[in-house]
Amino acid sequence: MTKQKKKSKQKKKENNGDAEALAKQIQQTTLDETRRRREAERSRELSRELCASRHDGVEWCEYEGEVNLPEVMRLVDDDLSEPYSIFTYRYFVKNWPSLCLLAKIEGETVACVVSKAEVENSQLVAGETCYRGYIAMLAVNNTYRRSGIGTALVCRSIERMRAMGCAEVILETETTNTIALSLYEKLGFARDERLFKYYLNGADAFRLCLPLAREDFVDDGLPPTPEAFRQLSAAPPPGERGRSKSDP
Repeated sequence: MTKQKKKSKQKKKENNGDAEALAKQIQQTTLDETRRRREAERSRELSRELCASRHDGVEWCEYEGEVNLPEVMRLVDDDLSEPYSIFTYRYFVKNWPSLCLLAKIEGETVACVVSKAEVENSQLVAGETCYRGYIAMLAVNNTYRRSGIGTALVCRSIERMRAMGCAEVILETETTNTIALSLYEKLGFARDERLFKYYLNGADAFRLCLPLAREDFVDDGLPPTPEAFRQLSAAPPPGERGRSKSDP
């Protein structure tokens, strides 16, 4: 066999190998997308069920301004060993007030969730801009833990982010917080990454991710507001990395 024929045979073998690898990659991508859609559908159905569940005596409210800020700070600070600065709170509630949701009983704020939604610059789907939701804080008064109020608040926040067109929701929580992990995984969140020494106290965190189906919107039981569709991009506050906590 001549040297030229050997090279031609080798090239053909390499091309066949490349084609097989590409076919496998396409097949895996298709499987991943199918799995993602299935998980998103399950999440949507669960959100529908939990948003519709009754909590007698609970009033679901949006953040209404500075009058609510001390209540939010009190709830969250009670759960944190390293409290946020007031600038971090204002960064979230001023840019995304429709994603700061409160649960009140007899006028007292007993739970809150603080989230944001912004452009995800690293991802484009079919030429469309992607949005990513982020749950920064979840806090529930000790008296009302395990009542389902925290879960219902998270679901309402997720549905608002779904309505904004978010393709996914992410959050971080301590690896040792089994209660929080159980809550989020029940809602369809999956562990995406372990972040070593993520918190200022040296604790590790899991980053959790929930894919969203964006075809429709589940009514969260809150009054509609144009704030839900406000500008979705904002720069992260300087010096605040590692201080997010999404624990019930």
